[in-house]
Amino acid sequence: MANDKSNSNKMKNLVSIIIVNWNGIKWLPNCIESINSQTYNNIEVILVDNNSSDESIQYFRKHCKNGVVIANDLNYGFGVANNIGAKKANGDILLFLNNDTIFPNNLVSNLLQYKINQGKKIVGPRILSANGVDLLKGKYLSIDPLGYPGPSNKIFYVDGCCLMICKDDFNYLGKFDDSYFMYSEDIDLSWRAHLCKMNLGICETATIIHFGGGSTEQTNASSNRKHIVPIKRRFEVEKNTLRNLLKNYQIISLCLIAPFYLLQNIFESILYLITGNIEMAKALYLAMRWNIRNISDTIQKRKIVQRYRKVDDISIFSNISIVSNKFRAFIKTGMPKFKLI
Repeated sequence: MANDKSNSNKMKNLVSIIIVNWNGIKWLPNCIESINSQTYNNIEVILVDNNSSDESIQYFRKHCKNGVVIANDLNYGFGVANNIGAKKANGDILLFLNNDTIFPNNLVSNLLQYKINQGKKIVGPRILSANGVDLLKGKYLSIDPLGYPGPSNKIFYVDGCCLMICKDDFNYLGKFDDSYFMYSEDIDLSWRAHLCKMNLGICETATIIHFGGGSTEQTNASSNRKHIVPIKRRFEVEKNTLRNLLKNYQIISLCLIAPFYLLQNIFESILYLITGNIEMAKALYLAMRWNIRNISDTIQKRKIVQRYRKVDDISIFSNISIVSNKFRAFIKTGMPKFKLI
C-alpha cells in the first residue's frame, strides 16, 4: 500500500516542460496547442529563447498556459539552453521537448505513468515522422562502437526531442555537456546514465510527431530524394561524437577503438576529397582539431564521468550495435549531398 500511495503522489508531481527555441514561430502554435490540451494538469512550461528575432516570445506569452520565458541574449545552442531551463524549473520531473513537435493529449501522463511503473530513469515516446510513420519500425536508438547512432533491438539512448527525467537524476548526471552546441548531447547523457546503472525505456503508448528542423536545419532524408546533410550539422555531430568517446569509454576501450575511429575518418576524408566534397572533408578535420584544442576540458569532464562509473565497458558493449552505422547508412542511401548551412 505504501508503494501505491507513493506512486499516486508521484503522478501528482509538477512536470516542467522545457522548450529551447530559436526563431521557431513556425512551429510553436502546434506545439503549444498540444501542451495546452494535456490531460495531466500539473505542468509548467519554460521557453528558453536563444535570442530569436521573430515573434516567438510574444506568441508564447500570449498562448501558453503556465508559461515562463527565459530570454537569452545569445544563441547558446541546445544543451546550454536546456541546462538554463532545468535550473529555473520548479518541477521534480523534467520533460525536454523540441518546438517542432505535435503530440496527443495523453503524452505527459503516459510517459510519467510508464516511468513510475517501470522504474525507468530516462524515458521517451515512440517518435513518428511528419506523416505518422515510425522510421525505426519498432526498434530503438543505439550507437555503434565508434559512437554513431542507428537503429537496434536494444535501446542505448532516448532522443532529446522528447526526453523525460527526474530533475535530481539530471543534476546527478551532470546535465547536458555545455560544450555541445547541438547534436549528440542526448547520446552523451544516456551514456552517462548507463554508466551509473540508470535504466532507459521507450513508452509504447506514447507517441510524438517530430518534424525536424525547428531551430536548425536537420538532415533531409526521404525515399524519393537524395540525402542532404548541412555541413554545420556534420561538424557538430563529428566533434561531439569524438568527445563522447573520449569522456565515456574506459582507457582500455579507447585504446582499442581509437585506431578504428582514425581509420574510418581517414578513409571518409579521402572519399570526400576524391568526390569533390572539400567542405565535408574540412568539417571532419575541424571536428578533430576542436577536440585536440579542447582536450584539457575533455579530460576534466572525463575524470568526473569515470569517478561516478558503476559498470565497466563490457556492459556498455552489450547495449550497442557491432555493425558500423556509418557504413550501414552509406549502403542504404549512398553518398550524401552537402549544403553549406
